[in-house]
Order: sequence, then structure tokens, then C-alpha cells
Amino acid sequence: MSASRIATHGALLRLGPGPLSVAWLNPSRNVWVVGLGVCGEGGGEVRLDVELPAGPWFGGWAFDEARSWRGFDAERWVLPEVLAFWDGARTRLVAFGVEGTPTSELEARMDAVAEVEPVVERAPVSRGAMQRGAYERLVSLGLEAIEATRCSKLVLAREIVLESAAAFPERAVLKALEARNPTCWTFLVRGRDGSAFVGASPELLCEADGDRLSVDALAGTAAPGGDVALLASEKDRREHQAVVDDVRARLDAFATRIDAPPQPGLKRLSSVIHLHTPMKATLRPGVSPLAVARALHPTSAVAGTPRAAALEFLRTHEGFARGWYAGAVGAMGPSRLTLAVGLRSALLDGATARVFVGAGVVKGSTPEGEWVETERKAATMLAALGVAHG
Repeated sequence: MSASRIATHGALLRLGPGPLSVAWLNPSRNVWVVGLGVCGEGGGEVRLDVELPAGPWFGGWAFDEARSWRGFDAERWVLPEVLAFWDGARTRLVAFGVEGTPTSELEARMDAVAEVEPVVERAPVSRGAMQRGAYERLVSLGLEAIEATRCSKLVLAREIVLESAAAFPERAVLKALEARNPTCWTFLVRGRDGSAFVGASPELLCEADGDRLSVDALAGTAAPGGDVALLASEKDRREHQAVVDDVRARLDAFATRIDAPPQPGLKRLSSVIHLHTPMKATLRPGVSPLAVARALHPTSAVAGTPRAAALEFLRTHEGFARGWYAGAVGAMGPSRLTLAVGLRSALLDGATARVFVGAGVVKGSTPEGEWVETERKAATMLAALGVAHG
């Protein structure tokens, strides 16, 4: 059951009074959605009275189901009690209820929506130990595994722990991420324990509308301004081609046609640039986009190649639970699915934030170079959290 109305509120990220249960924002795609409360779980069908630009189910899954976080299931989809959509001019509210919910109750849920005061002043934030030596040793171990031909690529991650004098202001963090990354998928997914997984992902795991599917192959990184060097880099081109080949091989069982440009282009972000190959596929009749997404995840862009050997290396050596970092996060509806890879992200738990970054290691990589790459990738999230990043 659902009911909808045009709201008098305009500031989507200020809607409350409770904390946001989900957020899904991409200015370049005219997508602005937030959710309050939880009406249902599981990703089942819901009877809709209005056409929605995204959802109504939001969620995703962990990078590795064996290494999820406290408060986060290995996979979870939620239907918010109230969704708010902004189209650039006005906000529409949609309230959901289980079958038989009185319309008066749905109206009451929308009546309760109000704007909350934004956090203006940020509390001081301190950053934990750099742990550069530990990460460079991990990269060295990865290079040894590659030299021994156990893997041809490994994506090795680390976490940066931040402590604030007050709880991190989630809405302000989302606003900063959206403003700085207008072509990325800015997201929030609330855990059962109240913590929030937030980020601004540049990478589409997959997007499906009917039988049409899109996938981003994103690998190979340089600092802004390094366009020519990145396009000419044999190491980065090799790393990128491995992702393209992996995605193509995984799509082959599900698609009648797969199209991709012969050479990668560039995806320019605020703190880095990436080699980027957009891939398109036409799905075979009866194929579920969600099944395709599960087959694609995790791609070699976030795990490594071959997948099984890479995952085993990460479980043994990485030293922390990735949880939903580098997992899948997004929105699902009756005929559409959009999932981003959970990158450029952090887990916010009150006054503690854990920022996650990683880099692809192949033959020719160096521990120092991969450390520098992860520092560049951390810049966006650290800035959104109020940390000066030199």
C-alpha cells in the first residue's frame, strides 16, 4: 500500500525528524532520494500507486559475506516508511505500508515529516596512526603472490580511523559528498545498530532497465592532470583490460550482445582520474538483472584475478573486515535495478568514522605507489568528514 503528495519541504537532506534510513543521490542523473524509517525488508514486490524514479527497495550486500560488519547483514534490502524524491523544483513524499494499512496511517506518516536543523559547526576530528608500513608490507606480500602466479591482480584495501569530539553529522557529510562529486552515486545505508555506511561511488556495478544492462569497467588511476600519462601507462592499461575481460566473461552467460569501446576513456573525479570503459549488454529472455549483478560481484576492479584466489588472499592477509566497503549498494524496483560499488566510502558510528580505500596491485606496482594512490582516493571522504588532507 502507498500514498503520495507534494511536500512543502524543499531541502531533501534536512528531512526528518528521525535519522535517514537511506539516501541515493546523483545530480548528473537527476536522482535525489532519501528515506525515513523501515516499512519492510527483503526486496519483495510492493503495490505502487505512483511511478517512482528509483526504488522503492534500497540496500545491497557486503563485499565478502564471510566478512560483514556488526549491524549489517551480508545482504539486506529495505522499503522505507516514507520516501522523498526531489526533481529539482519540488519534493514528493511517498508513504508505504503493508497490505491493509489504512490510508489515514499513511497520511499521518507524511504529516510527521519535517525539516531538521542542519549542523553548522563541525567538531574537531583527529586521524589515527597512518600505518603506512603495514600497508606497504601488504602490497609486498601481494606482489610476491603475483610473482608466484597465484594471482595476476590483487586489490588491497586499508582503513583510516577518525575520531570526532561529537557525532559526525551524516546529513552534512552527504551534502559535501554530493556537492563535490556530482557525477557519482552518493549513498547512505543504515545498519541495524544505527551506524551508517556512506560514500560517493564513481563506479556502476550494473544498471538494468528491462533487458538493457550497463556496467562500468573502472581501473587504472592517476592524479588530476595526468591524463596523457595514464592513457599511455602500460601497467594501468593492463590492469584496466583485466577488468574489461573479466566483466565480458561474466556477462557472456547472460547476454545475447555485449558492446564496449575498443579503447578506454577517462573518468575525471575531484581527487583522481580513472581509465573508464562503459559496457552495454542485452540480456537473454528471462534473465534476472539481480542474478547478473551477483555474478559480476566482486569484479577484478575491487577483488583481483582470479577471483577465488584473490578472495582467499584478502581473507588471510588484509587484516580487517571490509563489510559493505567494495560491496554493492543501490536501488531496486519492479523493472529497474541500479547498483554502485561501495567505494570512496566510510562507516559512521557516532563519533567514530572508518574510511576505506584500496588500490589494484599488478606486476609493476610498487608499495610506495599504491600507498600514494590510496591517499589520493581518501581525499574526497576525508574532506567531507572535515579532515584537512595534505
